[in-house]
Amino acid sequence: MDTSLAGSLPMTSHQSDADAALVDRYLSGDMPAFDELMIRYERQIYRVCYRFVENRDDAMDLAQEVFIKAFEHLPSFRRESSLKTWLYRIAMNHCINHVKKHSQEFVEVSEFTGSVNPSIQSHLEEQEKRDHLRRLLKHLPPKQKAILEMRINEQLSYEEIATMSGRSISTIKASVFFALEKLRKLVKEPGKQG
Repeated sequence: MDTSLAGSLPMTSHQSDADAALVDRYLSGDMPAFDELMIRYERQIYRVCYRFVENRDDAMDLAQEVFIKAFEHLPSFRRESSLKTWLYRIAMNHCINHVKKHSQEFVEVSEFTGSVNPSIQSHLEEQEKRDHLRRLLKHLPPKQKAILEMRINEQLSYEEIATMSGRSISTIKASVFFALEKLRKLVKEPGKQG
């Protein structure tokens, strides 16, 4: 697996410097430095994995596997990207491979945010919208779903997604466009939602 990337996601220089220092410590033999990196990114990686499988136990297992891969490949990390970008790419690739291997459907749904104390009716309506979106998203190929997930749920720019996925910006834009077009057609043709 090629775990290197070109480019990086925006980070503060403090975060990037702190990550670099932890990587240097780990590569110098300080094993607890990797634990610190894992603690720093475990929630974000878990969240990415959860959106692929929508099961807490599976997402925890996948996140752990991502960190095992990162642990194994950290000596070859070329620092052409931020550590965060590198970890996200490992997570996305690992989850896509998992979904393909297990022929599971996954769902990435942007959580709707409402008022602090939503009424029961509005809560039910939002739940119905999320359920409907989940059903529609099952019709997208895994890579399109992953890209749409990063764009909508993680609110990443096209440039960031291109960096993470190793694809061109135009490919990412096209993938988002075609995914949204497919969803629009499914909304207009309810009988094909299967």
